[in-house]
Amino acid sequence: MKILIVNGSPRGRFSVTLQSCLYLEKRFPRHSFEYLNVGAGIAAFERDMAPAAAAFARAELVIFAYPVYTFLVPSQLHRFVELMKEHKLAVKNQFVTQLSTSMHFYDMTAHRFLDENFRDMGMRPIKGLSAGMEDLLGEHGRRELEDFLEYAVFCAENGIWDKDIPARAAVEPPVYECSLEPCKKQEGFDTVIVGDLREGDESLRALIKDFGAAYPYKTRFVNLADFAFKGGCLGCLNCAMSGSCVYKDGFETLLRDSIQSADAIVYAFTLRDHSMGARFKMFDDRQFCNGHRTTAEGKPFAYICLGDCAQEENLMTVLRARADVGHSFLAGVASDAESIRDVTARLAWALEHKYNPPRSFYGVGGMKIFRDLIWVMRGMMREDHRFYRKHGLYDFPQRRWPRMLGMGLLGAVMRSKRLRRLVGGRMNEGMLAPYKKVLDEM
Repeated sequence: MKILIVNGSPRGRFSVTLQSCLYLEKRFPRHSFEYLNVGAGIAAFERDMAPAAAAFARAELVIFAYPVYTFLVPSQLHRFVELMKEHKLAVKNQFVTQLSTSMHFYDMTAHRFLDENFRDMGMRPIKGLSAGMEDLLGEHGRRELEDFLEYAVFCAENGIWDKDIPARAAVEPPVYECSLEPCKKQEGFDTVIVGDLREGDESLRALIKDFGAAYPYKTRFVNLADFAFKGGCLGCLNCAMSGSCVYKDGFETLLRDSIQSADAIVYAFTLRDHSMGARFKMFDDRQFCNGHRTTAEGKPFAYICLGDCAQEENLMTVLRARADVGHSFLAGVASDAESIRDVTARLAWALEHKYNPPRSFYGVGGMKIFRDLIWVMRGMMREDHRFYRKHGLYDFPQRRWPRMLGMGLLGAVMRSKRLRRLVGGRMNEGMLAPYKKVLDEM
């Protein structure tokens, strides 16, 4: 079978994910492999998509291979997907799957993002493989990798593909016109709106204007379209060792002085391709100059979205998780006049009352993955290690001796039928005793 590997890693031939593909090529010589390095070579594809079109035309099975960057695919691969759609590549009915490597931090949202875009283009997606960064180094990981390719080939040869992923026809961004009168502004809080506002984006501009009109505090605007990015995150980990990005384009100054310095942050975007767009993804990825540090913790967030964001289940998961991992209250997504009123009211209330509820699974699970990662790699990720140690994020081993002793005694009781009969219904009373004490002391 003719297999095309779309290498979405910005590290190109130095990509960890690519090594898994090279392993498959050696392990299955009966298949022919062709490689398209779109991550490292995205600038060339922006000039000319003809080589990509020819490579796709030759392929019987396409594998998108990439590392997971901040909930989704790297911005370079995100941009390549945009280019595929813009140039209307002839990929309809083509079998496609994906292979990612990560620490399993929101790998499922990255896979769902690509699957949804595959279906948009009429491709036939086959369930992909989310591998760990070091899986290729072990026999079990290599076996899973081989099984994945055999399964993908079996599906392609027999016309089997995942039909449960919704396909949506391309929808133009809605037209929005200003309808809200400005309210009286108060002093005291700095709120920044960060947007990807391009020439001709008048509806998004009007949505941002109405948000500012309804919001009781003054806002300032940072337009990502005006910033001269030198490129997307390279995954080079220079920031993990030195604390600063290898690019010298002023992004860190923009991020820390103009955005993270604000009391509240609002992101504004036009819904495109089930996401916030490739340029916004570049902004997200470049924030890795902060490493795995929650530098905006406690700052309430909100989104302004031109489009029906509520119908985008995967994107909504990403937006909620972004806030929750950073331990920031999400005031909501504003997409029309009614939701603007609700979101601005919640955002202002959260600022005024310093409201920041505890993390849910999105944040707790995500931070535990980071915690374990930084602990193992603390020799290299020194800035992250200092931050995690300073903020008490290394919460292992659990030395809660009274609690552990109590659970040990409870376990002994539960294992004995005689003691269970003696305790009887008093078990529930005992479990509630510490909580009742709190209520009684009020």
